[in-house]
This record gives sequence, C-alpha cells and structure tokens, in this order.
Amino acid sequence: MWFVPREFHFSVAILLLLFGSPCLSSFLNAENKIKSAVFLSPKFELGPGSVINKEYYDIDFPRGHIALKSFNAEVVDEVGNPIPLHETYLHHWGVGRYHQSKHVTHTRNDGKRMLQSSNIVKVRNSGICQGNTLGQYFGIGSETRGTATDIPDPFGIEIGNPAEVSEGSEDKWVLNVHAIDTRGVEDKLGCTECKCELYNVTVDEYGRSIRPDYKGGWLCCYDCTQCKLKEGFEGPKRSLYLRYTVKWVDWDDFIVPLKIYVIDVTDSMKQSDNSKGTNFDHDCKVNEFIKKHTVNASMNVGSRPVSSQNIRILIILIKIQNTELEI
Repeated sequence: MWFVPREFHFSVAILLLLFGSPCLSSFLNAENKIKSAVFLSPKFELGPGSVINKEYYDIDFPRGHIALKSFNAEVVDEVGNPIPLHETYLHHWGVGRYHQSKHVTHTRNDGKRMLQSSNIVKVRNSGICQGNTLGQYFGIGSETRGTATDIPDPFGIEIGNPAEVSEGSEDKWVLNVHAIDTRGVEDKLGCTECKCELYNVTVDEYGRSIRPDYKGGWLCCYDCTQCKLKEGFEGPKRSLYLRYTVKWVDWDDFIVPLKIYVIDVTDSMKQSDNSKGTNFDHDCKVNEFIKKHTVNASMNVGSRPVSSQNIRILIILIKIQNTELEI
C-alpha cells in the first residue's frame, strides 16, 4: 500500500479543477491579454544634499475595471537614464488609491499634501496597520528597486469595480516620493539615515519641536531640508522623475482577486477590549529607535548597540468561494 501525502491530493485536485473547467483557455492565453504602460511622475528637482518629499495626486494610471499584474518604479533623469541610489537615495515611495468626485475641476498635483479634503476618500490596502498608516498598494523603500512584483495567473489585484465606487465618484491614485540627493555630502550614510545633526533642524515640517533624544528619522529629513555638504562642494541641480511601469488585464470572472497586507515590525499590537482573541488594536510606528542593549556577560560579547530595523512583509490572501488561503 502506497502512502500519498495529503498535500499531493490537494495539488492534484487543483490541477483537475483547472483542466476540467472552462476557464483553462483564459489561463493559457493570459499572456496575450496583458497590457502594459510606462508613466512618469511630475518632475522634481534635487541639488546636492537636498531633499524632496512630495505627494502627487491624480497621477496617470490605467482606468476601468481591471486586475493589476505588476508595478515597478525607479528614479530616472530627463533622458530616461536610471539614477543610482548612491547619488539619489530613494528613502521611500508609495502609490495609494482614493475616490474623488467626478465633478472636481481641479485636483492638486503640485507635490503638496492634502491633509484634509471633504471630496477625498482614501482606499487603503487590507491592513494591518491603524488608520491610513502604511495603506499604500505598492512601494516602500529603496530595497524595492529591481524587486519582481509579477502576479501569476489566475490572480490579480482588483481595482475599478463600479460596485465599490460610490455614484458620482471615480478611482484615482496618489504618488508619494521621498528622495535624498547624496552628491557631495559629508556623511552619505548619515544623510540617508536622516541624522538630525546633519540636517541642522530642531523642528519638524509642521513647526513642532523635535524632542532632544530624537537622533534621526524622517522628522529631520522632510521636504526642502538640506543635508550637510563637504566644505566647498558645488554641484548642479538636476530634474528627475519616478518612472513606473504598470501591467494589467481587463477584469473577468475567472480572475481570483488578491488582498494586500503590509506588516510593520514596530507594531505594538494588543488584544482589543472585549475581544476573545480574534481582534487586535494595531499601533504601527513605522520608525522607531532601539536603545543600546547589554548582552549577558556569560556570552563573552559585552555591550553593543542594536540598530533600528523596519521589516515589512507583503502577504497576499487569495479568496476562493469564501475560503481564504494564505500564501
């Protein structure tokens, strides 16, 4: 008698389901249906040591009821040449979704933030952080450069479903770009880590005092700040863009919709009040400091600093006939 693992039964069942269903041809021909487009963000300018942190609303993006298959982005110059990270450090970037009335005649696209707007309804990802924290659909930091984001068939990220957009509104997208020009700076690593002493700031972008024990982070490298240059260094400003490539297919009933979750290691999650263990309150801090930690002397390691690291994991949840499978 042969022993057959249960996982094998499941895999065979899936294969039989695919090959015995009328949607097989849809899967096999998916490559022929994929559409692709390349877009440029609005232009931004950076000089040596300078910083931009802009939000561009109503960016160019595929429209209609579609399934996104991939999204990739990189910083380029005016002729389309990619800019290396050691010259322009992409601190973070993100693409978010929102709904806005079709009757709005002007949508701000000047790089300034819309902190409050009655006609903007943000549509965040599926979680897990509180409010709109880390609610983007794509993008995080410089480590995303060159990372493949292709979504295999029959899956896709559904957008533009008319049933999910209120009457009189439409799907739109916002792009956030936070970049630091490190040409000629005194301390490249310190500039990319946003050490406050290198930016000579004591207040944040809203004019609020920065606490004395805050040594570095995005409170100190906000839009239009300047990192310390080497004495006598001069260099030209240059015009840059975020170039992003989107691939998608038209929506049909054979596509399996995916959900996007972003997890932050700084999340101090706790069980909700009156919860039986299934509901939690999240507090993603995004950026946090870890104090020096003294290792047990018996380990013969001594005292050493432990640096702050943010780890975010993309989890895709597949929903098939009301059953969720995590991959």
